[in-house]
Amino acid sequence: MAKFFINQAKQYAAARPNYPIQLFEFIASKTPCHDLAWDVGTGSGQASRSLAGIYKNVIATDTSSKQLEFAAKLPNVRYELTPPVMSLSEIEQLVAPESSVDLVTIAQALHWFDLATFYRNVKHVLKKPNGVIAAWCYTNPEVNAAVDEVFRRFYEEKLGPYWDKARRLVEDGYKGIEFPFEKIVDESTESQQTFPVRFVTEREMGVEEFLTYLRSSSAYQTAKDKGLSF
Repeated sequence: MAKFFINQAKQYAAARPNYPIQLFEFIASKTPCHDLAWDVGTGSGQASRSLAGIYKNVIATDTSSKQLEFAAKLPNVRYELTPPVMSLSEIEQLVAPESSVDLVTIAQALHWFDLATFYRNVKHVLKKPNGVIAAWCYTNPEVNAAVDEVFRRFYEEKLGPYWDKARRLVEDGYKGIEFPFEKIVDESTESQQTFPVRFVTEREMGVEEFLTYLRSSSAYQTAKDKGLSF
């Protein structure tokens, strides 16, 4: 994952959206304890900042040192640069001991992972039986009909050939991604929670900010590396 976001780390930190606090409140309501959260693929820390307001301690890991440079420094967040694939001994050394993590979060990053190894590591560190893993992604931005049509054409026609195949999992809202974990129970109905749960985040942007958001994408960087300019 890191190779796609090294060159535009500053743009990524500046332009990517923060996630709505309602999302974190919903997730936190599913973990009985709020001692330790592990934010995987933290990038420049968009999710870890919000987790830090709820959990006593947060471990935020990423494979890109450049991305971590732009993450907010908070007293209860420990940032760790990690290899893309970790053994159980590396997990215990760099992240946390077995059965010690209340929550594992993956924001807009799960599609980049070696899932079999990652899920093994998650099961190792999550508390049993009450640990929770939560993964999410966000869809393309919506502004208004005119802007959305221009964006769609740019996304499909200009950037389309340069998206990694993993991007298709995001476009599908992670519906097609392997996720071998038991669904949580909605206590109000005593039945399994319906997924995906949808949240909305809003951000006011000027034209230049919106263009910076576009330039922060992996497809834009891939096209630029091939000598194209838009």
